[in-house]
Amino acid sequence: MERNQFLLFLSFLFSTIATILGIAILVSGSSLARFSSGTGGGLFQASEIGAVVIPIVGEIHSGESTFDSTGADTVLRQLRELEEDGNVKGILLEINSPGGTVAASQEIFNELLHLRKTKKIVVSMKDVAASGGYYIAAASDYIFAQNGTITGSIGVISFAPNVKGLLDRYGVGVRTYKAGKYKDMYSPFRDSTNEEDDMIGKQLQDTYRKFVEDVAKGRNKTVKSIEELAEGKIYSGEDAFRNKLVDDIGGRREAHKKLSELCQYDGLIPLFEQEISPFDRFLQSLGVAFMGDNSHVSKIRSLIQSQVLVILPTALGKLML
Repeated sequence: MERNQFLLFLSFLFSTIATILGIAILVSGSSLARFSSGTGGGLFQASEIGAVVIPIVGEIHSGESTFDSTGADTVLRQLRELEEDGNVKGILLEINSPGGTVAASQEIFNELLHLRKTKKIVVSMKDVAASGGYYIAAASDYIFAQNGTITGSIGVISFAPNVKGLLDRYGVGVRTYKAGKYKDMYSPFRDSTNEEDDMIGKQLQDTYRKFVEDVAKGRNKTVKSIEELAEGKIYSGEDAFRNKLVDDIGGRREAHKKLSELCQYDGLIPLFEQEISPFDRFLQSLGVAFMGDNSHVSKIRSLIQSQVLVILPTALGKLML
């Protein structure tokens, strides 16, 4: 009985907190109110001019962001809200991502390219901004990287496990029932046919060509010049600067200064970052504690169970799915 009363109390407490937070969001007149004051700004005022920091962290995928990945739906919602806010003059993208799925990367790229018509966008690359991470960066007005940043990896990879040899060794067979000749094209239980390899190859080439064309468009370069730097090659930040894949060497300080200049702001434009509530931090810590290394197992399991086309660097030594 006491346990039920305690659970009821917790439920009531969380509901009350959620209600208060919801009312606060509705009452706030500017999307900047959802962000805390950052570098260059004082306490937030609803009429204050500023810029917003948006992180692109971990795997890029469709759906909602998690504490260690970037969901396209979450980012698109943020960008569309900021587009409607006249107080937001610029966006600082901080990218620390090895890539992700094709469609998610393309969605964010296209939204940023559209937003660039009315807002200034500057990128600050961290440890890694490769493949899908670079795809997104290419939609900005200006890109900074650190000397040791790993970037580039303009390429596409599609893969599926093949356990046929292992099953054959132990005399295990898998019966497949399908309607449609190519429905099991990514099956891990048999070898692919030459015809299927050709189909996958065409899919990869189409996606790769679009990747190169989009980077050229975002960077105001020729397709030929990007093709010479593509093919999945990875670069240090310094190499990327020499090859004009990024515009300068630097971090947040330099990116903030450049964004202020592009926004024609006198001094450093106030930067606002999304607040993470103590409750969210608590949930994140629980996620780390409970998931541990098993998070990688669940991701690999999801990969095996689905047909996945991803944009990922193949030379970084990590499986990031």
